[in-house]
Amino acid sequence: MSLQRGSSAGIQYHRPKLTPLEEFEHRSGGIDPAEVFSAAQIIAAKLVATGQDPDADDATVDWLVDLVADVGLDTMARMWADAPAVTYGGALWRLYALQQATQRDGDRWAAWYRAGYEAYVSRVIAGASEPPQARDLQSLITKILTGVYAGDFAIALERGGAYARVIAAGQHQHAEQLEDHNPAAAAALEHRSTKLQRTATELELCAAAWRQGRLQTETAERRPTN
Repeated sequence: MSLQRGSSAGIQYHRPKLTPLEEFEHRSGGIDPAEVFSAAQIIAAKLVATGQDPDADDATVDWLVDLVADVGLDTMARMWADAPAVTYGGALWRLYALQQATQRDGDRWAAWYRAGYEAYVSRVIAGASEPPQARDLQSLITKILTGVYAGDFAIALERGGAYARVIAAGQHQHAEQLEDHNPAAAAALEHRSTKLQRTATELELCAAAWRQGRLQTETAERRPTN
């Protein structure tokens, strides 16, 4: 018998709680960074598993896609911003950061995306319309995050990486145009481009690790200890 998403006979699907930091703050002795780190990574893996579960309904997937609106970007940053790249937490942080940047500065990101059109293969993988406007990129990043929770996780990560790579290529082109009359701005934008290229590579590494069954919830040797 095949299960359709949300076909759990009216049983309400329980969403995981994102409260690891608050739970540890009230313990005797204060926060244990290693335990908080571990808990946050486990939460990230559970979020992905929640969306991927065939019994998860569309409302749960929508909640996961719009998770920042519920918990706030600061909370996500406290949990996952310092996570190793090739972990569930590292992957989710990068995708949600892309989502928020796209929504916050959509027109500029659309301009960078258009400027990055020479990265043809990445553009096709990412899946944006041509020529994209801010609303098109906002729709694209929503589809990518939906794929994380209701599609092929590795493909969603690769699409996120492709999206970041095209934007980075556009930033590089814009930086070159700024070099003659505003070298400081050019250098700052080139720095952003380099960071976004690294994000793209990290998402692609996450996809490869997941396919090979080695995407970790945590990397013990890199856990904070103080």
